[in-house]
Amino acid sequence: MNALVRSHVPNGIKLVAIYIAEAHSKDEWPVGETISCVEQPRTLEERLENARRFKKNFNFEMPMLVDDMNNTFHNTYGSWPFRFFVIYEGQLLLKAEPDTEMFTYDLNEIDKWISNFYESRSQTI
Repeated sequence: MNALVRSHVPNGIKLVAIYIAEAHSKDEWPVGETISCVEQPRTLEERLENARRFKKNFNFEMPMLVDDMNNTFHNTYGSWPFRFFVIYEGQLLLKAEPDTEMFTYDLNEIDKWISNFYESRSQTI
């Protein structure tokens, strides 16, 4: 993820992460100690602290926003448990879906999509 962010900064493209409710918190839907390492935040401050801790523990360079406790972002975009979106000038252009077998993303494909979009936009300016 850090490489993806770094590769697009020179073009003025901003990538951000949005921390939403925990998919597999220790107290709601645990799936092992490695994945379920925090409880579901009950307050915005707890959610903010989880986001800060994640950024620090994983040296996560991407700026991170935090969904509110009403889960407004998640409810609007259906981001559970995680998705990649491209929003340009207020319009949703891409909602990448994970692989159906492994539930993972090919970051190279997302990188290519962003590069192609940027190149198509810069040619029209």
